[in-house]
Amino acid sequence: MTKNIKAFTALGVILTTMLGSLFHFVYEWTGNNYIAGLFFATNESVWEHIKLALLPMMLIFLFGSFLLKGANNFAVAAFFAMLTVIVVIPLAFFSYTSAIGKSVLAMDITIFILSIILGYCVAYRIFATTQRPFLNVIALVGIAVIVVCFFTFTYNPPNFILFKEVFVE
Repeated sequence: MTKNIKAFTALGVILTTMLGSLFHFVYEWTGNNYIAGLFFATNESVWEHIKLALLPMMLIFLFGSFLLKGANNFAVAAFFAMLTVIVVIPLAFFSYTSAIGKSVLAMDITIFILSIILGYCVAYRIFATTQRPFLNVIALVGIAVIVVCFFTFTYNPPNFILFKEVFVE
């Protein structure tokens, strides 16, 4: 099982990065379709860019749940991988941009990729822990909350910097 989890983790990093990069353009390609906006980035805010990692990550973990049926704490691993991305992207982005006063595309891409790698590393460590079924139930609720937040805040964002387009020229 450990070999399968390693392969899942490595493949997850690669696929999430590739799909997330592709997903950056889907909303525009659909003519700014309302439904597409629920799943894909609708603007250049940090919040919308987090979706670029989360949607592929959710899809990969969903697919992986069928492939790795015996894996420990699968939902917990998925939840904390997503939570890692949700925390790391804005923390890293706002840290470096507040230090240099501007956004640098190469840094943004690096943060995107590193947050995905870190998220899957967290998931890998959680897979190695003792099975705790009740935590999987709590994690599924957490994932549902993440999905509801992304659907809600896409078109009704709070008045907070995370939801504003910063450094857009």
